[in-house]
Amino acid sequence: MKIAILFGSSSNEHEVSIASATSIISNLDKRKYTITPIYLDKTNLFYLWNKPVEEITSLEVGELPTNLTPIKEPFTYLKQFDLVWIAIHGKNGEDGLLASIFEFLNIKYLSNKPRPSLVTMDKILTKIILEHNNIKTMPFIYFTKYNNEYIYEDKSLTKKEMLTTIISNFNYPFYIKPSNSGSSLGVFKISNYEELESKIPLVFNIDNRLLVEAASSGRELECAILETNHQLIASPIGEVNSSFYDFFAKYQSKDNNTIIPASLSPNLTTKIQNTALKIFQILECHGYSRCDFFLIGDEIYLNEINTIPGFTKTSMYPKLFAEKNISYSNLLDKLITEALNS
Repeated sequence: MKIAILFGSSSNEHEVSIASATSIISNLDKRKYTITPIYLDKTNLFYLWNKPVEEITSLEVGELPTNLTPIKEPFTYLKQFDLVWIAIHGKNGEDGLLASIFEFLNIKYLSNKPRPSLVTMDKILTKIILEHNNIKTMPFIYFTKYNNEYIYEDKSLTKKEMLTTIISNFNYPFYIKPSNSGSSLGVFKISNYEELESKIPLVFNIDNRLLVEAASSGRELECAILETNHQLIASPIGEVNSSFYDFFAKYQSKDNNTIIPASLSPNLTTKIQNTALKIFQILECHGYSRCDFFLIGDEIYLNEINTIPGFTKTSMYPKLFAEKNISYSNLLDKLITEALNS
């Protein structure tokens, strides 16, 4: 079976995508699959990565592939494969853009479908939909930047008015983040007015919509969902052992920032798993996802859902299913089979 692995692209999660893809390649069974790694640079040009797949183990976040050959007509080229794995986090991949193109061109692909990808990439829209379906999320407000004004509810605000609105709604600390981004890029924990004033422009450099969210004093828990044979499986629950699980803690720290399985009562474990399954179904996800929750007392609050979860050597998704005795390679096989049969 011929499989192409797409990774990189103009997403601000470019380097994480590289690390995920190389980890996937190193764990795919070379006896079952003929694997072709295809790298998209930051201008979205396609390249063959001319390195024997047997020599691809993993790249650290921040490393780039070398020895590349341009692909002149990439979508025509991709039609030769039995399956194209979209290992692109964030823009172009996780937002459903490439999935939409592949649907149109009738190219088999492994990723979530276009509509849930587009919806879940937008944190604000996701929170609105899920709260409408009785899924709790942390208290939030949001702003849309339009020219030099900031739209809040039905009002146009100046920057100073926006800052005043934020501090009148939240106690320190709280979080600000872009509505469309991942891997904790552009997420800032705000402890004072000066931090708020300095970090807001950085968020708007990533996205024109800014989400302000209350900080949680609870535990941070994660649950992965796998669709296999058209059945949904919820993973054991993992716990993030970090005061702020930012980009560094996720991908570059040498410390063990996760506890699997989390120490929870059977009832709470089942409640979190059932909520993750419900979210998957409400948003019409496909194949896989990972939900991140806060646990405050006995109440659970969704933090976010990832429709192309990380597959780096430190990522939670494969670790959670390893706890369920589904090895990394077996997990990849299941995802491939489901994608081919969808």
